[in-house]
Amino acid sequence: MTATIISTAGSFTFGQMTTQTVSRLIATHTQIGRLRDAIATASSGYAGTPGTQFEAPQQGGMGGPFPATNLFGVMPDVAEPGKNGTDYAFAVNSLEAAWQTFWTAAEPFIEQLDNGGTSM
Repeated sequence: MTATIISTAGSFTFGQMTTQTVSRLIATHTQIGRLRDAIATASSGYAGTPGTQFEAPQQGGMGGPFPATNLFGVMPDVAEPGKNGTDYAFAVNSLEAAWQTFWTAAEPFIEQLDNGGTSM
């Protein structure tokens, strides 16, 4: 399918909306892949309680800030360490799998509408 060039100059509101939507879809595709990879990397060789690699440590004393020990920041369940982290990883991985189904169907149309400017 050849690219459909859409003018975003002037008052072409829906042209601008189309271009923004396509750009955001492409960005979302990239970000979901990065999340998937980050989860896999954090889990690779992790010897602690499953799920805790995604959880932030308990808040410091006197309501102080959370120390940064990971980049995920999932708030833990105090009674069940790892539960919320495991739920997080499951949700992101499930979203990524569903996204791949969507992306496979939508990619030709996204490529058609990306104004020929985005490399996927």
